[in-house]
Amino acid sequence: MNRFFLKQALRMECKVIFTLALISLASCKQITETSHPFISKEEAIQAALEVASTSWPEISGAQEKPSNINAEQMTLKEAVKRMDGSSQPANGSDPDSIVWYVTIGGLWLGEMSVPDIVPTPTPVAYHHYAIIIDAITGSQLETSLSP
Repeated sequence: MNRFFLKQALRMECKVIFTLALISLASCKQITETSHPFISKEEAIQAALEVASTSWPEISGAQEKPSNINAEQMTLKEAVKRMDGSSQPANGSDPDSIVWYVTIGGLWLGEMSVPDIVPTPTPVAYHHYAIIIDAITGSQLETSLSP
């Protein structure tokens, strides 16, 4: 009889250990998933559209409704390379940080005013806007316009 109870206790102990191990693994998975709370693709696009609609001293806001909007998640190093061919971010950020690389089609005008120049130069038209958005904070890191 002692042997029977010993086997039963051993089986019960193994079940408890197995159950605790499963609970532990499940909780670790949740911690891993939430340790990098990246913004969604839609949030990245919204942040980029806000940048594209804002006028800056040298560039107008969007002159027409943006189109052909694409967003890809990648490292900052990869995004900068796509943007301008270099491999170093200009702002000193970690090149291995995760970002959203958002491209937008539309019309933006280069509006650099130069004092005392007559006639005023014709604004340069840009049709492609590339914006790098931090995947954690949603803030703009770098931008580039091209004709």
